[in-house]
Amino acid sequence: LWEYQLDLTPEETGRMVEHVWELKQIQFDYFFFDENCSYRLLELLQVARPSLDLTSQFPLTAIPTDTVKAVKQSGLVASEVYRPSRERELLARAEPLDHAEKQQVLAVSADTSQLQSPAFKAMPRERQALVQDAAYRLERYRANGQERDPGQAKRSFELLRAINSNPPPALQIERPGLPEDGHDSRTWQLGVGTREDRAYAEYGLRMAYHDLNDNAYGFPLGAQIEILQLKVRQYEGNDWQVQRLDLATIRSLTPRNALLKPWSWQVAGGLERVPGKHDDEVLVSHVNGGAGGTWQLADGLLGFALGTVRVEHHNDFAQFIAPAAGFNSGLLWRNGLGNMTLEAKGDYFTNGEVRRSVSLNQQWEISQNLGLRLSASRQFSHLATAQNEVMLELKWYHY
Repeated sequence: LWEYQLDLTPEETGRMVEHVWELKQIQFDYFFFDENCSYRLLELLQVARPSLDLTSQFPLTAIPTDTVKAVKQSGLVASEVYRPSRERELLARAEPLDHAEKQQVLAVSADTSQLQSPAFKAMPRERQALVQDAAYRLERYRANGQERDPGQAKRSFELLRAINSNPPPALQIERPGLPEDGHDSRTWQLGVGTREDRAYAEYGLRMAYHDLNDNAYGFPLGAQIEILQLKVRQYEGNDWQVQRLDLATIRSLTPRNALLKPWSWQVAGGLERVPGKHDDEVLVSHVNGGAGGTWQLADGLLGFALGTVRVEHHNDFAQFIAPAAGFNSGLLWRNGLGNMTLEAKGDYFTNGEVRRSVSLNQQWEISQNLGLRLSASRQFSHLATAQNEVMLELKWYHY
């Protein structure tokens, strides 16, 4: 969590409070892309300081990070304070603990009488302090957003007493990059490649925001939010086709560990080209999603495995809507050039169609707002012969 303190005079603050009071009974239509909560805050700041012109910068979309950037550029931000989440604090405290000590954290958080157990008492006092503090932070993380539980409150109190008698060293958490200092939101894309023996050029525009391979500064590894992405291809012979139209693609690959077991998940919908009869590519509409787990295999290396479901309308299918179950697994590696993904996917349709693919994507982060991506894939389908594809793509992140 980043907290921004605004540099407003008492008169400006008063005008803003008065305007909020005036709007007490007013209702606004909510539009996700433009006139959203972030946009309304810009209007409020313009009331506080009429000389500002903030809202005119967002005629199409008002993405929170972009609006924060606009406020900072206007000179309104006096200071920035980083407040780590309870999850980040817990993971930072648990990082120096070995496997046995993490098991002690779980035991102590579940039953504070374990503080008197021989196994716990045998640990050096400085290690006890770390375990106690991690157990307390785990309890507070579990309690977040829940109704008060007397048993949990009692355990937290006992852990606080133990921490008071044997305090741990101060927690040091590295400050991450500011999201608004990362790459810009909108992305223009230009690629050249081959699909089997056909060369093509590909042109794309993504309105927002970030995928697993994009320039990573200011973004957590394993997070993806893409909204409204269009890609058009021009094959040899001036043969044009819509390659894909993604309405939304969201992926959350959060690693599981000894203390926390979050689910990884993904959801997507839109239009995309898939193999069809006679080795043609067919534009299909689809909705798909999945859930599973992600694991930290090494520093900067994640492995993930998800079970998936898919619903698709395909002109070569007899059914109007065809469901499928499948998998999506792979590796995400943060390396010296940028981010690399290696993925394997499979969809097993109820009508007998089986579609599988393997793909490799590596991005070279040329600058904050410029990336060069190499993509290679091989697709397998019961409807068509296997197809190979290679593309080199230039990505320009431009607000």
